[in-house]
Amino acid sequence: KYKFKHLNLEYRSYGNNNPKIFFYIIKRSPGAGFFSNLNFVIHHLFICDSLKMIPVIDMKNFQTFYNCKNRIRGTLNSWNYYFKPVSRYSLEEVYKSKNVIICDNKTSEKGFSNKNFTSKFKYFNGFEFLDLRHKKIIKKYIHINKDIIKEAETICKKFKNNKVLGICFRGSDQKKTAYQPYTPTEKQMVYATDFLLKKYKFEKIYLCTEDIDYLNFYKKNYKNVLFNSRSIRTTDKRDLFDNKSKNHRYKIGRGNLVDMLVLSKTNFLLFASSNIPNAAIFFSNKKIPHAIIENGMKGNIFVSQFSWYLRKSLPPLLGGFKNEFKEFK
Repeated sequence: KYKFKHLNLEYRSYGNNNPKIFFYIIKRSPGAGFFSNLNFVIHHLFICDSLKMIPVIDMKNFQTFYNCKNRIRGTLNSWNYYFKPVSRYSLEEVYKSKNVIICDNKTSEKGFSNKNFTSKFKYFNGFEFLDLRHKKIIKKYIHINKDIIKEAETICKKFKNNKVLGICFRGSDQKKTAYQPYTPTEKQMVYATDFLLKKYKFEKIYLCTEDIDYLNFYKKNYKNVLFNSRSIRTTDKRDLFDNKSKNHRYKIGRGNLVDMLVLSKTNFLLFASSNIPNAAIFFSNKKIPHAIIENGMKGNIFVSQFSWYLRKSLPPLLGGFKNEFKEFK
């Protein structure tokens, strides 16, 4: 109660099993994007490990946007769609046990207290602020299912020792979603991509995007564009999750995870602020130089419905987006 006194952890007793064990249930419902959820889990695994408890992730009773009505891999727990369980205990056993802690919806008062960085998030730090403590947590608890790793490795074989520029741009709903970064325009994409291709002599591009228009744009304007053909895509007129296909939501998450793994193997990354490329940098076994297009953040839900389209058509002097980006070595 002293180490994490700022958290509202909840104690429950569901039965008399395992009286000497404390279980820590990690749940987030409905949660947010795939890597936002993963980031949340990493933080709570860190808390659980610090408290010397046994972690269990429950995305069956506390469902996320990625849950399907049918079983995937024989389970309704969407965590297990993509990752191995973080402990040997099943949900059924935990919910018959004597000592169970339910996690909080936040991980700290406002990010982890550290004078060396400040958080962009209200309740926990994004991937770009994680450190060696979290690397150890990932190595200990988070293991991606082998077939997903194999799918990413198959795509990476197409690199054939070429220098690859990894590009990740959100489109579709990102153009209208409130309190989210402004996605780059096509003019900005071309400017940054051309500059980096010329400067670093990249031979191939790996593109990560859920926007079919962005994908077609890159295929039309550049040669040697690689992408995950199994990823789910849409336009700004249709929500990515708006599909009744049986495994649709599972496929969205799987595509995100494969894209992240492939991006982590590229030589350089170009992106606008997003969890996928930030996760790729964090999960990579090497330091990846990168460039970021920063257009600022959209405002409330009313302004965000038209502000991107308006600013796209304006010159920079009148509030339009500038052809510029920042490089990070």
